[in-house]
Amino acid sequence: MKILLLIASLLVPTIADADTSNFALFALKDKAIENHFDDGVMHVNRREFLMGDLHEWPKANVDYSVSFMVRSSIWLRDFLDNDPVLKYQDFDIRRTQDSSFTGARYLAHRMELTPDPPRNCEVCHYQLTLDPSLQVQGYDTYSNGTRSLRFLPKDSEVAHGFNCRFNFPGSQIGELEGCSVVVVYPYATNIVLNGHRFRPGTVSEYGPKFAAIAERMLEVVTCIDITDNQDSERTTELSQLLESHPNLTGCKIDQIG
Repeated sequence: MKILLLIASLLVPTIADADTSNFALFALKDKAIENHFDDGVMHVNRREFLMGDLHEWPKANVDYSVSFMVRSSIWLRDFLDNDPVLKYQDFDIRRTQDSSFTGARYLAHRMELTPDPPRNCEVCHYQLTLDPSLQVQGYDTYSNGTRSLRFLPKDSEVAHGFNCRFNFPGSQIGELEGCSVVVVYPYATNIVLNGHRFRPGTVSEYGPKFAAIAERMLEVVTCIDITDNQDSERTTELSQLLESHPNLTGCKIDQIG
């Protein structure tokens, strides 16, 4: 018995050390892919986004290791507040925590119509609805029978989808309580753009803006993606970006991250 206890006492530290070592390796790997901010640039895995100076409030209150609001940037907040498409639309850039969980998979998960794996949940199942007050041209509308709607594009070069809630107390028919949108960032496997809008109006008012919102979110983020800028003395001068791409349009990315 004493021999067994001695053997056990020798094994316990070894097992504990192994667990600690494995956890340390996991933590190190996880830290290596965290977003980090340096000299006006937000680094997201292998992509770099030009942010300039940040407002003090996100520094104090928001952990941007996984996601960050585009309006955290002082100049981008001013720019977007005057953008005709996104002036009322908040959105952030998110890195999926597991690099194998791609942006396309993230979108499919957020917009799933039937739970996978299956489970007994009535409000988790979405069915195509033909209710005229809930239709948006170019999109299929799905309802879970209560207050949630999903709008999936029938044909779009921008992979995206809208998830909305409607009919809050005292609202008119078709009035939306809030909507979120997921846009897949095509230049990196595990980056998505998440947009949010609170009480945007009715489906007939807000729905026609869906495609423009998704496209404009992608356009703006593509313009602030400076990963391909290989200048030996890369500048973070925002004026140069706006000079070369007025209103943040016409930006192209050649390198796939």
